[in-house]
Amino acid sequence: MKKNNATRKLNPILYILVRLFFLPYLVKKYRIVGVNSELFKTLPPPFLVVGNHVSMFDPPMVNVFIPHRIHFVMSDANLRTPIPQWAYGRLCNVIAKTKAVTDSGAVRKILQLIQKNRIICLFPEGRSSWDGVTHNIFPSTAKLIRKLQIPVVVPLIEGGYLSHPRWGVKVRPGKLVIRYKKIFDGDELQALTVAEIHQRLVQELDHDDYQFQRQSGQHYYSARGAEYLERLLFICPNCKGVTTLRSEGNRFFCTCCAFDAQYTSEGFLLSQLDCCRELKTLTEWVNWQQRECDLLIQKTSKTNQSHPFFRDQQVTLWMGYKTQPLTRVSSGTLSLFADRFVFTGEEKLPLEFPIHEIEGVQVLLANKFEFYYQGSLYKFDFFDPRTSGYKYMLFVQKIAPANAELD
Repeated sequence: MKKNNATRKLNPILYILVRLFFLPYLVKKYRIVGVNSELFKTLPPPFLVVGNHVSMFDPPMVNVFIPHRIHFVMSDANLRTPIPQWAYGRLCNVIAKTKAVTDSGAVRKILQLIQKNRIICLFPEGRSSWDGVTHNIFPSTAKLIRKLQIPVVVPLIEGGYLSHPRWGVKVRPGKLVIRYKKIFDGDELQALTVAEIHQRLVQELDHDDYQFQRQSGQHYYSARGAEYLERLLFICPNCKGVTTLRSEGNRFFCTCCAFDAQYTSEGFLLSQLDCCRELKTLTEWVNWQQRECDLLIQKTSKTNQSHPFFRDQQVTLWMGYKTQPLTRVSSGTLSLFADRFVFTGEEKLPLEFPIHEIEGVQVLLANKFEFYYQGSLYKFDFFDPRTSGYKYMLFVQKIAPANAELD
């Protein structure tokens, strides 16, 4: 009988190699500690693992203390080139899903795997945190849990953001704790509403890495702690310049005014300027920046919609669909207006994308930006790795929130 490729387990040889070499490396590098992992001694598959999302290494980290092979739900953006397709698809048999878009195929595969008594892991925020706190989670996760009616385990990751923030490129050794907790046994789910399940998920996944740092006293040292912070923060608090901020070592400064700040081992960004005295954590900085973006959008809608919020040069445009290989279209300039994206390439004929007609807007890794328009995927690669793809997603979240990653 032909084996069902959709439900096969992770390649056993790969699993052994990962267990012997890669997972111990992660434990040592990130100083990972597991709490309550003994619950897996009495919890047989199938069950669902639902965690908060702080970094690209969350899947293997979560698996460190779970003594079983796991099928992870993963963005299909990771499967567009041959090597990842082979590694993630054929060897690991991940469940590919398009971010911020309903994907019935992923749900069908989850159901098939559960019928085979497998373990599924997903991160219901749909993206890793930019500022160290848990954000909105997709309501569809609660619907899935109620449908499956199997045990649900939450691995709450603490210290993961400060160890390796999404916008950064360097690990900051400190301490990373994963606390495992079974929040549903499975039998009680039939009697609960989707809203009740969702509320429990929100409660159990709620986390603030800065609160963890204050309580634990942990420090996360790095000589290059601020580098690439301009991927996240792009408005100067002093002169309100857009994309004028730069990073160097632990220093973060504006190229157009006197703003200057230091990134500390607590993950704080501190400046002596009066305009910044109430801003310490990056969560506070991001919240401040969000308010500034609201003001900028309101001002532009009343004055000059023909002027872009910002523009980036040396941008390469690719086209594709889901896991299909991408095709290069052109290199040029990407601009964001109040109602549209405009890409002007080598052919000088601008491509326009109305904001309210795009969907699946997301940032890949730290600064690659993409969305779907009229059934095709458009991906924008920035030549300068410090360019913020996040700023484009943030503005779409505010102008057309249903079309982007959840805030």
